[in-house]
Amino acid sequence: MECALWQFKDGQKALALFLSGDAAMSYRASANLGAEWKIFCPVKEALLQLLKAGHEAGIGYAVLDPDLEKAKRIFNIHEILNAVEE
Repeated sequence: MECALWQFKDGQKALALFLSGDAAMSYRASANLGAEWKIFCPVKEALLQLLKAGHEAGIGYAVLDPDLEKAKRIFNIHEILNAVEE
């Protein structure tokens, strides 16, 4: 599975997460991801697996409701995974 990625100005990549299907569709269109990109709402366990896989692939952050310039919130994936394990 591939995920939508967002890029910081310094080149670092982050997983793009959205609060609504409309926000995800807007990002898909503005980032020119194409109709083949499907939008889905994972259950908690699948989201955690997605975060773990991203972290293992060297992606350190997840961003909430990004557009091409900014995101509403930035999350450190390592901190999320540590908090879940506690």
